[in-house]
Amino acid sequence: MNVYRISGRLRVFIVLFSILHILIFVSFLLTPFITLPEDSPILRFYCTCCTSTYLYYLIPLLFLCSITIGILLLVSVFKRRIIFTNDSIISKDIFTTRRLRFSEVKGFIIKRSVLYVVTNSQNKKRIVINLRSLDRSDNLVRNLEMRFANLKYLNV
Repeated sequence: MNVYRISGRLRVFIVLFSILHILIFVSFLLTPFITLPEDSPILRFYCTCCTSTYLYYLIPLLFLCSITIGILLLVSVFKRRIIFTNDSIISKDIFTTRRLRFSEVKGFIIKRSVLYVVTNSQNKKRIVINLRSLDRSDNLVRNLEMRFANLKYLNV
């Protein structure tokens, strides 16, 4: 069984970016509750944008959505993986887990560093893998080449 995860450098970048992103938007949410100097840019921004009641409720909602996106990015970094077992290919993400048995796989196609594992039937969805984000993606492609046909060369 081979497990392919997001590369280490990309994982560090996303974690740092997400934490910074979350901290910035949490600080925006805390602005009304903190006493700030009158000449601070954050207080001026808050006073100019949140004068109407519509924006008074909309801005915090947008900040909460942005914080949620940052948290989802953090969870995605640690949950995303491709598992290549003896009899199937499993793609795990935050919300979905797709499993294709080798008997259900027709082949694969690589287009612009994105790998598509194509199925035999219409009932199952194909698995889409971004090769640039994976660590050891060349091993994954080699494993697929040993077991399946590259449909790009078969004109399918």
